[in-house]
Amino acid sequence: MAGGDNTSNPKRDDDWIERVVGIAGSLGFNTMRLRWKLIRWQESRRKAARQREQVIARVTYAHKLCRECGAVQDRNEVTCTRCGTKLGSRGVQMLGRLGLAMPVAISMSTLLALAILGGYARLWVAGGGGIASPAGWLLVDLGGRWPPLMSAEPWRLVTAMFLHAGLLHLGFNMLAIATVGPRIEELYGRATMLALFIVTGALANLATLQVGPIGVGIGASGGVMGLTAAAAGCGHRAGTSYGRALRNAMLQWMAYTFFFGFVIHADNWAHLFGAIAGGAFGFAVKPQAWTRRRLTALRGVVGFIGIAATIGAVAIIFTRTPSPPEEPAPPDQGTSLVGSVERCIRLYAGDTKGAIASAVPAIASSPGAATREIAESALATLCEQLQELRDECHSADSERAPGLRKICDQNLSALDRLPVRPRRPASDAAGRAR
Repeated sequence: MAGGDNTSNPKRDDDWIERVVGIAGSLGFNTMRLRWKLIRWQESRRKAARQREQVIARVTYAHKLCRECGAVQDRNEVTCTRCGTKLGSRGVQMLGRLGLAMPVAISMSTLLALAILGGYARLWVAGGGGIASPAGWLLVDLGGRWPPLMSAEPWRLVTAMFLHAGLLHLGFNMLAIATVGPRIEELYGRATMLALFIVTGALANLATLQVGPIGVGIGASGGVMGLTAAAAGCGHRAGTSYGRALRNAMLQWMAYTFFFGFVIHADNWAHLFGAIAGGAFGFAVKPQAWTRRRLTALRGVVGFIGIAATIGAVAIIFTRTPSPPEEPAPPDQGTSLVGSVERCIRLYAGDTKGAIASAVPAIASSPGAATREIAESALATLCEQLQELRDECHSADSERAPGLRKICDQNLSALDRLPVRPRRPASDAAGRAR
């Protein structure tokens, strides 16, 4: 009977539309257009309500679903009866359906984040505190990736991953590790996650040395991109609904990382190479195959490499003694160019190694030929600039700026000792600078 039916009637729910249209028509509104807009709005509300009901039903579904093969399991099952994957508790399953992950108090991702925070704390204390970005010389002293020193100190490929240029840089990588790290731990194991972070980050730094800009390289982004791409590759290969969702989420993180890199002018070359290395591993190595018992020894070796490299990197950062910053020159010698002139005289006399050694001893002792060539090119450019300065000092410009006049007065006798050498062609100078 109608009197006992509490089911919602769509026609009855739409009665208010006609009442509103009638009132609006008496006020001179276009009733046809208004009725159409109200009907569309009402349908959108009903659609949203149905979607909410579906989400609630999916999240509160009584049975468990295997994220690997998609099989429906009894709510009391611990592992999937089809593929053997761990199912987790019903609460964990409900969080997963909401796109969340149950936090783990002590995990390898947490320990990795603490190690990176320790490296930043060491850098912050050595730099005297504050929120300003640390000086470049300090980053080099504590283990940053600096091309002139890499051939003699290859451990910088790893230590650079535990140094960051500021709170924004650090915070983004911490958020990424907290999001991506636990997923890799679930797929491949805790120790493998750490090793994958170290290996992909080191490979990213190594490859960046070949094509990236010449400068101090720091940050965990290369390893983070390795983890992210590994999860994406694994999810894509699985082909399940869970795998595709994981792949899409990781691709979004990769896009965020590249965008963040462009915004703060970070090293996107390291991001790219880290993603390539991690993606290759995730696509090639199935979690089910990697976690088999017969590979226990291999997993142990891989895990040991990751743990040893992390402990070693942090130990190096904490035990290195930063060199004190250069003291400012006395006021009467603040514009002295005598030392630079002496180096140019040695360079023009053919003593290239001695000229470089007097400027940067670490570069002169480096076995890398490319590094010395870069230093020689930079020194030759400086010497040409000194020749131009000498010409400017000898010019009869009565309106010369006071600062330039002071430099000329203090250094003209030294500049006159500089041999005259022809200028290098612009193309040759640019080619060697690359």
